[in-house]
Amino acid sequence: MMKAGTIKAKDVMNPFVVTIRPEDTAWTALELMFSRRVGALVVVEGNKPVGIVTERDILRGLLMRRGLEDLLSMLVRDVMSKELITCAPDTPLIDVLVRMVEKDIRRMPVISNGVLEGIITEKNCIKALLDLISAHGVVT
Repeated sequence: MMKAGTIKAKDVMNPFVVTIRPEDTAWTALELMFSRRVGALVVVEGNKPVGIVTERDILRGLLMRRGLEDLLSMLVRDVMSKELITCAPDTPLIDVLVRMVEKDIRRMPVISNGVLEGIITEKNCIKALLDLISAHGVVT
């Protein structure tokens, strides 16, 4: 039986991360998010993660500009969050949860030696917590 303190980021992360380049358009980002059914893309230059772009980032960018006509010309680099808040694969899940709450983020890339290993989402965290609760017989 898994204990709460032993769950690590690598145990709950999704290893299949959808990425995009800073020079791609916001429209391309939205198409990719829609087709891959994700709400965020990790922005990479070469293989190095340099930011994250979410649906909200793009919406904020549209609202700050003229509107929908800018969607085709607006670049990911112009709307992405450049402060990439990450964790290592061995980071305890409780530390990931605390950091996500403190930083008010819904996704956290998992990086090891500069390499993108996966991503943790709110959904991953909720599933891990539900599994833990079920394993301990707290919920019937």
